Amino acid sequence: MNLDTKWLEDFLMLAEMQHFSRAAEARHITQPAFGRHIRALEKAIGHSLIDRTTTPISLTSAGRQFRSIAQNMVSQMEDGVKMLNGIEQPLQNPIRIATPHSLSSPTLLDLTEYVSQQHVVHFSIDILRVDFAIESLTESNCDFLLGFEILSLLQPPFQNLCIGHGDFLLVSATDHQGKALYNPFEQASPILKYSAESYSARLIEQYQPQFETFNTYPVFESSMCQLHKDMALRGKGLAWLPDAQIRQELNSGQLIAIAPEQFRLPYQIRLYRNSAPLRHDAQKLWAYLQQNVKTGWQVNRPWQPA
Repeated sequence: MNLDTKWLEDFLMLAEMQHFSRAAEARHITQPAFGRHIRALEKAIGHSLIDRTTTPISLTSAGRQFRSIAQNMVSQMEDGVKMLNGIEQPLQNPIRIATPHSLSSPTLLDLTEYVSQQHVVHFSIDILRVDFAIESLTESNCDFLLGFEILSLLQPPFQNLCIGHGDFLLVSATDHQGKALYNPFEQASPILKYSAESYSARLIEQYQPQFETFNTYPVFESSMCQLHKDMALRGKGLAWLPDAQIRQELNSGQLIAIAPEQFRLPYQIRLYRNSAPLRHDAQKLWAYLQQNVKTGWQVNRPWQPA
């Protein structure tokens, strides 16, 4: 296969701009020459990469997969040239992971520590809102997305590994005697709500009929679990929080779960990837986790009271 690296750069620019003339201008070549480069690339690959019938233009299924390959090829070449020229690089080909705040600590830290026990790898982490993280994976701007269940990623062209389980628990801060500051079964209690578009809100909504006995009133709203955790620790109200995020606070008694035997909202932790071939280190990590999941390893298991 004979590929000109300029064709790859042209293709990546077109994928970003979604417009031939603007992409050609950004690459400082004429539009006819730019178009010939894209057609030559498609011929070399043996697949149509661009859907020219849409407005703006879009990538075909093959184009979306090849975008990741092209980005990796161009990135590796640039890093290699910089290394030859003695330009110091902060990280060489790090494994790129996008994740929401709710799983950034300690779950992601536990995952990277577990992998690092057996492999020498570097990580580049982006903490993003879930919709931005999905876009990052779709656009091949990351190798993996660590998240809860995301329906749009549970189907081709994506793959996933279920690497953990847990529960959202209804929790309250405690008083000096270690008792819950708020109990919705005993008195009207303030509660911290999630924004309607968030995963947490949708999960809670599924179980809403079971909470009709709750005597609560909303006092705060956010899509971020971390803010809910901070507010709950300050005694501002009840909060639904994933056990992976508050295990230490539960065990130390800073937070207490309200009727945990009854009020548990189960969730899964999944690692998502695009079906396109991964770079060597990322593929090695995927295979390692895939094998360990088969033998029962999980990065998180449901919390149980002592």
